[in-house]
Amino acid sequence: MSTTRSLVSGCPDGDVTSDRPWAISGSMANFSRSTLYDGLQRVIVELDGVQEEVLVDDELGPVLDQPNGGRLWARMNYTQADKSGFHTDRAEKTWPYLTSTERTAAASVVQFVAMPVPRPRSWLSWSILLWATLGVAQDTEFPEEDGVLVLTEKNFRAALDKYNYILVEFYAPWCGHCKQFAPEYAEAAQQMKQASQPIPLAKVDATAELKLAEEYGVRGYPTIRLFIAGRDQEYTGGRTAQSVVTWLLKKAGPPAIELQTVEAAEAFEKENRLAVFCFCEQAVREAFEKAARQIEDVMFAYSTAPALASKYQVNMPTIKMIFPHDEQSATFSGDLGSAEEIETFVKNYRHPMITDFTGETAADLFGDGRPILFLFRDKDDKGTAAEKALQAAAPRFQRRLLLSVAGSSEPMDQRLMDYVSVEAEELPTARLVTEPQGTMSKYRLEDAVSETSLMSFVADFEAGRLSKYLQSEPVPSSQKGPVYTLVGSTFESIVKDPAKDVLVKFYAPWCGHCKKLEPVYNAVAKKLESVPTITIAKIDATANDVNGVDIEGFPTIKFWRADNKEQPIDYDGDRDIDSFLSWLDEKAARPFGRSEL
Repeated sequence: MSTTRSLVSGCPDGDVTSDRPWAISGSMANFSRSTLYDGLQRVIVELDGVQEEVLVDDELGPVLDQPNGGRLWARMNYTQADKSGFHTDRAEKTWPYLTSTERTAAASVVQFVAMPVPRPRSWLSWSILLWATLGVAQDTEFPEEDGVLVLTEKNFRAALDKYNYILVEFYAPWCGHCKQFAPEYAEAAQQMKQASQPIPLAKVDATAELKLAEEYGVRGYPTIRLFIAGRDQEYTGGRTAQSVVTWLLKKAGPPAIELQTVEAAEAFEKENRLAVFCFCEQAVREAFEKAARQIEDVMFAYSTAPALASKYQVNMPTIKMIFPHDEQSATFSGDLGSAEEIETFVKNYRHPMITDFTGETAADLFGDGRPILFLFRDKDDKGTAAEKALQAAAPRFQRRLLLSVAGSSEPMDQRLMDYVSVEAEELPTARLVTEPQGTMSKYRLEDAVSETSLMSFVADFEAGRLSKYLQSEPVPSSQKGPVYTLVGSTFESIVKDPAKDVLVKFYAPWCGHCKKLEPVYNAVAKKLESVPTITIAKIDATANDVNGVDIEGFPTIKFWRADNKEQPIDYDGDRDIDSFLSWLDEKAARPFGRSEL
């Protein structure tokens, strides 16, 4: 298989000779080509047994068929890349028939460049032909809203061409999360305009620009992607302006920047809500920079200047973190040569000791990896007393777990209560949660909230003395309809029955996709009522807990074969009646004969 990589090497003083074997002046290259689409060809170039794959415009193809085509190809692709050159990872973005995968491939392949002067007229004419054939994006007007570029299918490619770095949010006007994020995104856009390396922020209405939404795999809102030279990657930062800015600066720059003056350090600290300083020499800095690469939402800096160590009242070598909450700063006391310990230190202090649960903080809490102790309370006297109890106990936990306070009145609070099985009449109460984004385990505080009960609760958890809390609705007095209704307490006995193949839909009552699927799912169950070896079931995953089942979204549909109850199969077919029936007949331990239904 051929390798896709850039063929261009820098050649000083216009010399076409470089360290690549085929870059030698006058060398010949063998090639084969095939048409991908109308107007686009894939060309395999080979020299000395090494292959490269490139994408070219059809109008360049006839050149390769000429007697000197191989030499011409080699000469055109291995000359000095100067300012008059043309880079295909710009041009390819103007080709609307490229998919995202092909665009990513094309962005990393050959550069077509203008030959250094002096050169024969024929070379100049070919440079002009390339320029005209591939096209150069013209300046395009990008309207703004609150500092954010507004992109559509008409100007999207031009924006990718113009900006080497650009962050794009695909949103829906009706999406509550998008509305909540909008002011933070706008603030980040304004801040990035003033950054030392400005990066524009843009948005696309995915409900209006359906082709763009499909091309970039938009399945939920908001979907945010960073484009670097046209290649896109997922945004993995937080939902605050500062976290967006920090994430972008880390992507665009080195993992840690050098500071040598007090003024530079003060400016760095002022610009970054979270900042980690390493006062050290090169040997320590290697581990420091390795940790910096792993943490995308915190800025890192290093210095060898004694004046800076004096300002921060530390001796060298020392790592110190500055943050706007709690103690305001912390000094690393672990192994300076361990990137893993440095990373753990930074992660432990980037959050306040107690975090309010909101739409902005939810992703950070769930993505941290540590157990989370949630305190649920109303804003009344009991709730205030419970919160004070948590504040008193918090320092004793030494940041081994995350602490968060949630209410009960906001939609986000109510979703969280459903997720961790809290009823309104229990408040104030607490839940301790592990792996909230995977096979979540929940632990229930049985006593009234107090400093003592919270400390005992955490101590019992860490000692392994707590039992997992499993929520279950009451067992239905009778089964109504063709779909069997499961609850937490009946799940094991029904699903693990070795005599039955069992399909289970995990749903949420508020989920629109679940409601849309319901008539189809009922019809499938109705079709299979006469098949004694298969059960079609459902369970409200917000009101019932199931051990060991990973639910990442709603609806989640899983199939337990009669002969393998330990490894359920995820349903991956289309969501129509025929697709369900065909899939089940294929996967069932006891096929029922799809054609006989």
